[in-house]
Amino acid sequence: MPGSDMLVGRAVIVREAREADLDQIAAIWNHEVLWTEATTDTEPRDGEAQRKWLARHTGAYPAIVAVAGDEVRAYGALSPYRPKPAFARTVEDSVYVARGHRGAGLGSLILGALIERAREAGCHSMLARITSRNAASIRLHERHGFTVAGVECEVAFKLGRWHDVTVMQRRLTSP
Repeated sequence: MPGSDMLVGRAVIVREAREADLDQIAAIWNHEVLWTEATTDTEPRDGEAQRKWLARHTGAYPAIVAVAGDEVRAYGALSPYRPKPAFARTVEDSVYVARGHRGAGLGSLILGALIERAREAGCHSMLARITSRNAASIRLHERHGFTVAGVECEVAFKLGRWHDVTVMQRRLTSP
């Protein structure tokens, strides 16, 4: 249920992101921006940019975290797919897991919770745009029922090379 905490296992809680989480979310994000191909973004976020990011992720476009105690181990968010009204019931997801916590199922917890929130918001379709060399994210989305809708060839330049982007899609409601 949006806005409520959900206990997962013994130690990890999936809940809405809060302002107190922003430094840890930024640390996860900024590492991916500066050193990996997990995102095509190239600009790290400072505190102000991170607060603006959180302010955009409310209602049908939540940001959520997987926390153990006070430690943010993973986070994700839903974003509008396109600004035109015809696309209002389609969202795009983002999922990031902190180094040192990968392979523990946290990405699956976050993606599963985002799918549920998108359904509850009345969304019909969910998309993921994944750098094509990010096999772990592609497998994660496949496990959650996403299929490849297409590949955008050499559309992003980062870390000295061109990157393809795989677009994956999952319908949330029947046609």
